[in-house]
Amino acid sequence: MDIVSAKPTLEERCGIKHHLIDILTVEKEFSAGDFVLEATKALDKIFLKNKRAIIAGGTWFYIKSLLNKEALPECKINKELREELSKSDNNSLWEKLNKLDPKRASLIHPNNKDKVIRSIEMCIELNMPISEYKRKENPEYDVCYLMPDIERDVLYERINKRVDEMIELGLEEEWQRNKEKYPDNKILYSTIGYKEFFDKELYNGKKEIIEKIKQHTRNFAKRQLTYFRSNKEIVPLKNADEIIGKAEKFYEKDNK
Repeated sequence: MDIVSAKPTLEERCGIKHHLIDILTVEKEFSAGDFVLEATKALDKIFLKNKRAIIAGGTWFYIKSLLNKEALPECKINKELREELSKSDNNSLWEKLNKLDPKRASLIHPNNKDKVIRSIEMCIELNMPISEYKRKENPEYDVCYLMPDIERDVLYERINKRVDEMIELGLEEEWQRNKEKYPDNKILYSTIGYKEFFDKELYNGKKEIIEKIKQHTRNFAKRQLTYFRSNKEIVPLKNADEIIGKAEKFYEKDNK
């Protein structure tokens, strides 16, 4: 999924060690808990060299799960249970979760089927409501959260350009290869940039498919911006120079 995920190229990675790239295929389930385990190993290696780490990405739940003082409960993925639960409709699943853990259910919309199923799975694995689980302590990190706060029209223009570049690089061909290699894989069907090709009968030709990819990416970015801007932990900065300057000041403070 190199193109659709905008994975950093080898040229972009030159000179800077990147971690957790090319570590699994779409066949393997990878939860926030799995991410925390792998990312913690990478951080330990970095700190042993007396280096600082930059954690880059837009999935806030994964980042907070890693850096939060309270660790996530460790729950194995139960494929058989997930397959069985996925046969039920959204409301039935939510009601099941509500019986197992009303507090947890109140935080999740019934239409968020994957999250509801994962919550049910965790309740069953822990044999108790997740909301009552006493979390163990994570390593405590000194963290500075930074985000590029780009004007919305500029961001949307960059998104549109990026999608055009993805098409030129062979996005449709990558989708075709993965569709044939991993038939019926739900990750492919839910990924912006792939799902529009799966739904191509809804659109009037390839040009409209590309426009839908741009639209869905802009919608996703808008939701992220709204959340990040409302989060007081995150410092919004306007350009790369501001971000580098803020990071350098944080590093100097950390060294004192």
